[in-house]
Amino acid sequence: MVVPYHGSGTSGPLGRFVRDAMSHAWSPGEVARLALRNRPDTAPPSELAWLLASGSTYAEQVGLDVAAGLVPGCPDADMKLVLATAVADEAKHSAVFHAYARAVGGSVEEPGDAVEELSRDLWSLDDHTARFIAHTLAEGFAADEFHWFERGLAADGLGEIYRLVRRDESRHVALGMSYLTRGPGADRLRRLPGSLLLASEQIVLRHTDVEALGSLVHRLVPEADAARVAEWFRVRHETRMRVLTNVRGDGHEPLRRRKPTI
Repeated sequence: MVVPYHGSGTSGPLGRFVRDAMSHAWSPGEVARLALRNRPDTAPPSELAWLLASGSTYAEQVGLDVAAGLVPGCPDADMKLVLATAVADEAKHSAVFHAYARAVGGSVEEPGDAVEELSRDLWSLDDHTARFIAHTLAEGFAADEFHWFERGLAADGLGEIYRLVRRDESRHVALGMSYLTRGPGADRLRRLPGSLLLASEQIVLRHTDVEALGSLVHRLVPEADAARVAEWFRVRHETRMRVLTNVRGDGHEPLRRRKPTI
């Protein structure tokens, strides 16, 4: 479906992020090879690195599927720009994690139930705006996770891959938040029933165990306190939610009842 631009397209705020995506292209296979070749540790990469790369292979596929599924229903070309960069990036991310996992372990761990359940729950959101919000919030948690994975998996070579992927994921979050806080995106956010905004958030929180993430980060980065890391994740998410609720500026009853995650 052909839809109009309501903003200024590639010359406006969204365009800056799109140009950034175009100027930082990289080859998944080559990045995986270089990450393994240039890693500082001579010991074989850990089993945990293989497991995380395998899991990220499928998690990025979920992001790819959701972003691609949102494209046909975009009400304006501005949102299409946001999602088009995400689709291309998520495919690249899944491929690079797959290449790393195969190089390290000879295969990729089979997807677990959790990733299938996440995909099903995201697709259960019939409202286009609600699913877009859930996708943006999930990308926020992913970018935050990768901040720590970059640091804790440097010796395995996987940290360099997470560094590149995190740059993309952070751009996706910035693009999504920029769209939702300006022009037609902000209008759609304001029209969205408060219950659907909360449903979007709850799906993401249901699949994000910040306590488990804190423990994992402590395992990867021993000097990082698990409880403080978990709190850091909550604060980051709460900041994104506050931006969205401030744009709405209304008194929808479900939002007044919302309990902050921190």
